Amino acid sequence: MILAPFILVAIALLIPARATAGDPLRELLATARERNPELKALSERARAAAHRARAEGALDDPTLKVELEDLATSDPLAVSTSDAMLTRYTISQMFPFPGKRSLMRRMAEKDALSAASELKAKALDIETGVKEAYYEIAYLKESIQRTAEIKELLSYMAKVAGTRYATGQVSQQDVIKVNVETTMLSNDLITMEAEKAIAVSRLKSLIGLDQSEGVAEPSSLPKGRVEFSIDGLIRKAMEANPEVRMVEYEAEAGELGVDLARKDYWPDIMVGVAPIQRDGSFDSYDLMFQVNLPIWRSKYDARHEEASANASALRARAQSMKNMKAFEVKEAALMVEAADRMRTLFETSLVPQVELAFESALKNYQSGRIDFLSLLDTERDLKRTRIEYYRSLLEYNKRVSLLERASGEDLMAGRKTPEGR
Repeated sequence: MILAPFILVAIALLIPARATAGDPLRELLATARERNPELKALSERARAAAHRARAEGALDDPTLKVELEDLATSDPLAVSTSDAMLTRYTISQMFPFPGKRSLMRRMAEKDALSAASELKAKALDIETGVKEAYYEIAYLKESIQRTAEIKELLSYMAKVAGTRYATGQVSQQDVIKVNVETTMLSNDLITMEAEKAIAVSRLKSLIGLDQSEGVAEPSSLPKGRVEFSIDGLIRKAMEANPEVRMVEYEAEAGELGVDLARKDYWPDIMVGVAPIQRDGSFDSYDLMFQVNLPIWRSKYDARHEEASANASALRARAQSMKNMKAFEVKEAALMVEAADRMRTLFETSLVPQVELAFESALKNYQSGRIDFLSLLDTERDLKRTRIEYYRSLLEYNKRVSLLERASGEDLMAGRKTPEGR
């Protein structure tokens, strides 16, 4: 059975995938699948391989030979069948030894499946890049927002310091320090805005948009968690990861190549028929049967050994890829678990503690129990911890996307949204 039509359908399903309504990230991923130039190039290559598989193994064109014998003319440029005593029309067809055509077609189908898997692997790479850029933009937006909130707190702190300075409770240094801190935050905001613009530009490049075109930006970092079994993801990677499947198809094609090399020891067959025309009528015909004689076995021995060595190399490469993917899945899964523990630490301990510490420090400064430097230190801790919390969310989401890439499994749909933050 020819698999090429099914390969073409699979390619068609991969590229124009539709996004889930209302999900900006999935819409961006769908746009990348449709417009990314690398994916377009690999898609066309996969289509070409699928069409080649449909043509491979077909019979060669038959041949027609016309022979005019005993010509009754001396002018070779003015010859017709009426000038010949005998005209022979030979039609012949070469038939490869039984099984050769089937093997050639199956090898081409494996190559087409390998090309389709390469396309899927590149799609995973592009999707990972899109997700990372998307999460980076979300992180920077959160950081900009939190920094702006801290800046508002500093404005309030400046008013408190100004009031206390006006009443002679503190020196002018407190007012100067809060103004310096506000200026530093303004510098941070400028840097983060530039980094966000760079991330947006990278996202546009990945999804195939012009830099002048607009793109949907995330409102916030996803806070949902994924659940998975490491052993289960490794099993799925061995079965469905496109890079694993690609080298598996190549190895299977190599093994078919060994079978084809064995067939070279057997002769191909040519048959033909030649109707003969005499005096304007067909009164007889010839039959023809021809085989090649593969007697120079050293040549075929060398080809068989070459095919066997290539098949062994491809099988070893496939096993190496499986080992590497198993490691990548295990590593990515462990990093997801570590990132999850880190974000949990921020959510349950660090962020609540620094928020409480700042509220307490602000009250104590207003009542004169601590100096301004102590208040400024708690403000810096608050800013740093809040931004580091969002960085932990960024790291978690990036690690999940790397796990999806390594396993070939879509974990986004199974996210559980946490309560609270």
